[in-house]
Amino acid sequence: MILDRSDDFSFELVIVGYQFPELADGEDDSNWLNVKIVVRHPQGAWSAVDPALLTYEVSELVDWLRALSSGDRETLEMYFLEPCLSFRLRHGAQGDELEVELAHEFRPPWAKDIDQSAVLLFPLNQDDLFAAAESLDQQLATYPQRAGRSDPA
Repeated sequence: MILDRSDDFSFELVIVGYQFPELADGEDDSNWLNVKIVVRHPQGAWSAVDPALLTYEVSELVDWLRALSSGDRETLEMYFLEPCLSFRLRHGAQGDELEVELAHEFRPPWAKDIDQSAVLLFPLNQDDLFAAAESLDQQLATYPQRAGRSDPA
């Protein structure tokens, strides 16, 4: 999944594998995914890898991005069990924007305080949102849900 602005902001999210590849029958533990982020920011670039998302959280994010790409603005935020990554829809003077907040393990290297985060804003573009959803969906196909929840919330 790649979000890009022409003014030195970009965000990439890549699923790099299960946190516990040998564990296939734990409701949550067998579904934790190691996620890599790569960020380009005016204050500097950084990357990090962390077990930040569960398989079903990625599926929910895919659905949310698809909904946004089709104009559905019912759900305004996506938060996950691990608080290092979140997404929000913001209504700005220049139009709607997608906010990506990176905190804790994903915070930028210049953030000295554990509670300091970085916020990236991307104009809502239906094609970009759809492409992001499709990219995540394709990545998730390689790392499907292995056990646990049968009815994602």
